[in-house]
Amino acid sequence: MRKALLPVIAAVCLLFIGVFILNMQLWYSSSTETLGGARYAAKNMDNILDEAFQATVTAIGIAEKKCDLEGQYQLGTEAALRPHLRTLIIIRQGKVWCTSLPGNRILLKQIPVITDTNLLLTSARNTENEIPVLLYQTRFQTSRIIVTISGVHVRGALKVPLKGVAYALLVGDKVLGSLGDVKTVTPSANASGRVNSAKYPFSIIYNEPPLFSAKRLVTQGSGILIFILLISAAAAYAIDKYLNKNDTPEETLRRAIAKGEIVPFYQPIVNGREGTLRGVEVLARWKHPKAGYISPASFIPVAEKSGLIVPLTQSLMMQVAANMNAIASKLPSGFHVGINFSASHITSLTFVEECLRYRDSFNRDDLNLVIEVTEREPLDVDEDLVQRLNTLHENGFVIALDDFGTGYSGLSYLHDLHIDYIKIDQSFVGRVNDFPDSTRILDCVLDLARKLSLSIVAEGVETKAQLDYLNKNNIVFLQGYYFYKPVTFTEFVMILLSKPKVKVFVE
Repeated sequence: MRKALLPVIAAVCLLFIGVFILNMQLWYSSSTETLGGARYAAKNMDNILDEAFQATVTAIGIAEKKCDLEGQYQLGTEAALRPHLRTLIIIRQGKVWCTSLPGNRILLKQIPVITDTNLLLTSARNTENEIPVLLYQTRFQTSRIIVTISGVHVRGALKVPLKGVAYALLVGDKVLGSLGDVKTVTPSANASGRVNSAKYPFSIIYNEPPLFSAKRLVTQGSGILIFILLISAAAAYAIDKYLNKNDTPEETLRRAIAKGEIVPFYQPIVNGREGTLRGVEVLARWKHPKAGYISPASFIPVAEKSGLIVPLTQSLMMQVAANMNAIASKLPSGFHVGINFSASHITSLTFVEECLRYRDSFNRDDLNLVIEVTEREPLDVDEDLVQRLNTLHENGFVIALDDFGTGYSGLSYLHDLHIDYIKIDQSFVGRVNDFPDSTRILDCVLDLARKLSLSIVAEGVETKAQLDYLNKNNIVFLQGYYFYKPVTFTEFVMILLSKPKVKVFVE
């Protein structure tokens, strides 16, 4: 499990670090661009106020003389030639003395009082055309010279070609943004970013980009994100390969069981007289993602030696129950479903409980669930073991002795255990041929089974001669390549739906 998790953890960490670095780079770049945009807007406002300053110089010259037609003409010309200025106003003794507009008009509803600063933002409510203005004031002797700058030009200066960034002009506690009227703000309500002018008492304020933005990552760094994902996946693959290059067979098999790669194959059991399908023996196959299906001869010994045979069998039991439930309505009554159990599994403390859960997981209760006791491992027959198998027998299970005569103490098992079937190994059946002497050993085995009143299943039937011999000796249940080889669940369903009738010998 640790080896399986380590590549994933490494990939996630690498992905996180890569995304973090990319996000910080994009944030820094965005912050730099936003700050540059604010400086650009401040420079634009400085240029506009430079125009106001130059126009004020002309107005001072007029204020030293008198406001006649020539003076008004000079003021009007100055306002007209300065592209960002609206009007020039000379205030004397609190009253309008001279302006750049005919008739000394000012386009302001009232003259505001400018005290501590020479700049003031005036709202649209105080203008004739309802457009906010910026006032630039200069005191000269007993006069005040005011230059008005339209909010349209202010907003034009604030327009910076940066998507998603809005700048505003801050003068004192008044702010003018790209939309709306002049607003009063408190210092705590100011935006997070601010650039102060070095020449005039105003600031450009803006909202700094967020430290993390998924949208920014996708829109500005999608290509690098894909690259980071590929690098992370490649790193996980490399680590996995490195960690598993020296895997023991046990570790490889354990991982295969956890991934569900050990799957059941089904070898049909037929009635030798009728040729009908009467059951299946469940066999394990390793569905390897690269090598395909692997024979149990390659991994069952490893499973038995390492103790993995128990979780392997448990996995098969769950899969078999699910498979049989899927085709429950198609199975004939009394259908046999046999699974091999190793000695280490049978002697485990949870064996009886597992088998009962296995039985209860079937939708039908008229199936014959067969526990096949294998002789490949020595089985210590004691009172506890006898009690366990008897309990299962009383709960509807059929007990069969598999590979009879090829392993440990088969005759002892017949004496001590309640055995319903013996399965004659294919090594005995395979010796049967047309020669009379070829059946001597098998004759003895069959005679023993009859005397003990045991039912028989013959394995490994591959020829017509073997089938004929077994039918003559009234062996009902047969399995082998003569009928069917072990098949996948899908192939078994096709066999079941075709309702096969195999050719059999009838006296």
